[in-house]
Amino acid sequence: MILATRHCGIVVHDLERELRFWRDVMGLQVVVDFREEGSFIDTVQALSGVRLHMIKLRAPDGSMVELFKDVAHPTLTPERNDLCDRGIRHLAFTVADVAAAWETLCGAGCVTLSEPVTAPDGKARLFFARDPEGNLLEIVQMLA
Repeated sequence: MILATRHCGIVVHDLERELRFWRDVMGLQVVVDFREEGSFIDTVQALSGVRLHMIKLRAPDGSMVELFKDVAHPTLTPERNDLCDRGIRHLAFTVADVAAAWETLCGAGCVTLSEPVTAPDGKARLFFARDPEGNLLEIVQMLA
């Protein structure tokens, strides 16, 4: 049934701060920046009065991250977002140099859960970090 992974949508509180992170720190390219409201978006989201601002950012492989802010339906930040919590917990990204990525994210003020570590099978080196709103990211360099 599934042909490919298209994108991941992230509902955000501070759209500009998240845009700066995903564009300037993570290096994704903005491909769409638009606002939407009306019957179509109300229907697909099963809500009424949606007033959505969406920014789509593309990675070099074509996958995308979509940042959403619906000013008509503000949401609270969850109290916790740990890797052991139920539901979708993290986004994983492949990088060429995990040490350089760790330095970049630390330099941008991101919280990391550890320094880069090598998996027991020796095939990958990785670490987890949080974006400015606390979303968990897995940063992976394949070694084999």
